[in-house]
Amino acid sequence: MGTLTRVARTAAATLTHIFEGVGEDAVDAGEVTVTATGPDGLVAFTGAATRDPDSGAYTYPMPAQASLTLLDVAWSGTVSGAVVVERDQVEIVGGFLFSLRQGRASDPSLRDTTKYPTADLARARTEVEQECEWICDQAWVPRYRRVVLDGSGSTDLILPTGGDEWRGGVLMRGVRSIRAASIAPRYGQPAVPLTGEQLAALAMRPGGTLRRTDGTAWTAGDGNVVVEYEYGADAAPADLVRAALTRFRDRLNFDKRQVPDRAVSFTIQDMGTYRLSLPDKYQTGIPEVDAAYARYSRRVSDSGSGGGPAPASRTLDFDPQWHSLYHGGRR
Repeated sequence: MGTLTRVARTAAATLTHIFEGVGEDAVDAGEVTVTATGPDGLVAFTGAATRDPDSGAYTYPMPAQASLTLLDVAWSGTVSGAVVVERDQVEIVGGFLFSLRQGRASDPSLRDTTKYPTADLARARTEVEQECEWICDQAWVPRYRRVVLDGSGSTDLILPTGGDEWRGGVLMRGVRSIRAASIAPRYGQPAVPLTGEQLAALAMRPGGTLRRTDGTAWTAGDGNVVVEYEYGADAAPADLVRAALTRFRDRLNFDKRQVPDRAVSFTIQDMGTYRLSLPDKYQTGIPEVDAAYARYSRRVSDSGSGGGPAPASRTLDFDPQWHSLYHGGRR
């Protein structure tokens, strides 16, 4: 899979793709056709791309999309007599953590459009959004998701990113709406979509449980249920946006740092040695950013400073000599 581009709902955008040869050089793929398909396999748009002879990049004016979705964009051309199909992804989202205008205005140095072209700002913003969502386990703008689940055989089904909760005065949004759902008798067999009436009878319960209130069960099976839904918050809180902008500037200047990437400390003559804050899988290594993210995170950092639930203080263990599977063990 190639690049991921996020585009706001109802906004037109220009998609770009470069066919690369054996090395780094762009190659001419002749007449290139662009075809975008949605998760349902239907074509969202198609047409001929235009090639820039100077850069070798192909572009296509993507029409505005009305619904949140994830599009598979195929670029089909011919290189050295062989048909080549390369793919990118375009995610249609309900907004962004911050606009590119906000990002550029967050630091005077970013006003240099030659040093910091718009494409680099968009790439860095996507990196920051993905990282923030990973650390917080929360989407901060409305987004789309399609999941394949095992039928439970009951009226309840657990959806990823399902539950809503209030924390620190902020509504941590889970599922916003169920767009579609279908059930197959068993894996690999044709799925039957739920009717409008059946979709209206679906209710989100605490903890991310999707319940069929009409009393009908989700047919038991392996990978036989498909649910499409929208999830995420209306907007991120101000302190989180400020932290994300700090991380945005850091990512843009990542390769311009004076301190080596592998350094854990550095020494300034006559001023002493300073230890660097280090990143882990749930921390960026920037104290102010990590503090803001931790206020909203549902996860636990490797360093123990994350905002998620901590593990139990006493490990439960199984002792075959005791009658209870989850007994606390010998005292």
